[in-house]
Amino acid sequence: MPKRFATLLIALLSLSPALSHAQDTQPTATRTSKFLAHFDLGVSGMAFFTKDVSGSITSNAPNVPYNLTQSASTAAGVLATIRAQKSAYKGLEFNYSYGRVTQSYTCCNLNASTGANSGPFATQTTAHEYTLGYLVRPPHEFFGVQPFISGGAGVYSFTPTKFGGQSLQTQARMTYYYHVGGEKMFSDHFGFRFGIRQLFYKAPDFDQNYLRIKKTTFTTEPEAGIFVHF
Repeated sequence: MPKRFATLLIALLSLSPALSHAQDTQPTATRTSKFLAHFDLGVSGMAFFTKDVSGSITSNAPNVPYNLTQSASTAAGVLATIRAQKSAYKGLEFNYSYGRVTQSYTCCNLNASTGANSGPFATQTTAHEYTLGYLVRPPHEFFGVQPFISGGAGVYSFTPTKFGGQSLQTQARMTYYYHVGGEKMFSDHFGFRFGIRQLFYKAPDFDQNYLRIKKTTFTTEPEAGIFVHF
């Protein structure tokens, strides 16, 4: 998956000469260019910081109530965003993000199949975000930076890895997010984007009753990257 983002980044950079040439050779905007002028495509690097959550569980084995704390490792990832802006207060965006985190469960030295005591329990997963949101770019810059704010909902999917995933199954969670930040153009078609995002969702339990605390957590994601405006 990271190779795909590297390819996308190279493709974005390669667009610069083509866009400049098109601008020089086409003084009159075509219908297609007017349509594309509403869109931009961005790629950012980001970090993941997830809030720990705790809850009570009664597992099949042992069949007694106990308190479990779930935490996720700090990690790095990639965010790709497609935005369409009709006016300053009317815009949409689609987000896809990718990262790899370790979900750790602290309580009773859980066993992956029975919930019995047999050693520390953690699972390595890849996290995939698919969200759609509403976008606002106020018409005025602040200190030379174009601000933006967006928010929406979608799916946050957790897929245990082949060798570190404890043979658990993929689980998708409904998620809500908001994103605030700023943008700065450094050419006619390329710009720099930075911001901070937060995603809210129910902590993953991979459909295992001995991990099910039914608590909502959130992941904070500072991000920075580039975008191309068509």
